[in-house]
Amino acid sequence: MTPTVAALAVAFTSTLGVPTAFWEASPAIKAELSPTHPAKVTKGKAVILVHGLKLQLVHPDKALRTEQHDWQQPDSHMVKELGRDFDVYAFAYAQSAPVDAVASSQGLRDRVAGVVAAGYREVVLIGHSAGGVIARQFVERYPDAGVTKVIQVACPNYGAVLANIGIGVPKPQAGFIKSLAPEPRREICKACPSPIPKSVEFCTVVCQYGRFKGDSMVDFASQWPEDLQKLGIPAVLVPVSHNNAIKDPVAVKEIAALARGTITRWTDDEVAQARKVFFTPAKTGLVPKVLAAVRDRIGIGGGKDE
Repeated sequence: MTPTVAALAVAFTSTLGVPTAFWEASPAIKAELSPTHPAKVTKGKAVILVHGLKLQLVHPDKALRTEQHDWQQPDSHMVKELGRDFDVYAFAYAQSAPVDAVASSQGLRDRVAGVVAAGYREVVLIGHSAGGVIARQFVERYPDAGVTKVIQVACPNYGAVLANIGIGVPKPQAGFIKSLAPEPRREICKACPSPIPKSVEFCTVVCQYGRFKGDSMVDFASQWPEDLQKLGIPAVLVPVSHNNAIKDPVAVKEIAALARGTITRWTDDEVAQARKVFFTPAKTGLVPKVLAAVRDRIGIGGGKDE
């Protein structure tokens, strides 16, 4: 294990007191959820939105506190679309420790446990960017926590090269950003004690911006890496940039459809066909055909209204 990865391993096992917060976004309430303001079931199914990195260049100390991101707010496209079928919650965390510490934090475990205890028959985690890493690690480490589905969006499973740039990085966020670099992410994926449990439906939304083989920040091979391919985890391609992946109306509808539908693992043949889309430029004409097959396979739009 390299010194960098060793340091991260110590960080996420010992730094479990990461500041976290939890709000209900739909139907919206004013108070943060707590033992005195528990989750209130209205739809029978719950979604928990987990945000990613937000650089605090002007006010670095903000990274030490929790902040609800705009796409987690009650008036966002995401919350309005999901709110038709789910009670929607927003999870926030300080960005002053490695992303792995957040996934193991007592705050996240307690908040998920509270939602499960409220009696929801489905509990879905939707994580954008680093939030997707958190969602994945959570179900890998706590397979019996009660989460039924995970949807990653523009997620750096194998890291992002931009995270290696140290110049201009706010000091309080340095550890968090470094933990998203390719080396630690690949090593931690390899060291994962158990794969994503089969009891958890899982899909990754792969984003592409323009002619990039990725979303301009995270490439295809990181958003849908080899280890997810080997597990048969399906990937849905959405033509949108990294930062707009959870705001663009078309992308939001795709994500909401995944939340409503049933996601099943792909066969080896289906994975091979999708690989041609993402990793063979000459075969990009297959995109419409493969996406149609994906929608049929995972039941996009097939969720029942209840």
